[in-house]
Amino acid sequence: MKKTLLGIIAGGILTIGLASCGEKLLSEEQVQAEIQKGVEAGMPAIESEENAKCDAEFEARVTAEVDRLKAEAEAANTVQ
Repeated sequence: MKKTLLGIIAGGILTIGLASCGEKLLSEEQVQAEIQKGVEAGMPAIESEENAKCDAEFEARVTAEVDRLKAEAEAANTVQ
């Protein structure tokens, strides 16, 4: 009986202790602010990746156009 009573009391103290560990729920505004901070922190990496992808696509288009123009010029030279 004493062990059961001590177990219940220890469980209650543990529950109260865990509930008052300083944990608190965030309000909706705080949650949105934390999300915004995370987005802003990751934005430079996203922009850098998008810029690199855009530059690579542009380079590929320019190279393809230059190759096409070279082929046309060579074809025009062989016909003459």
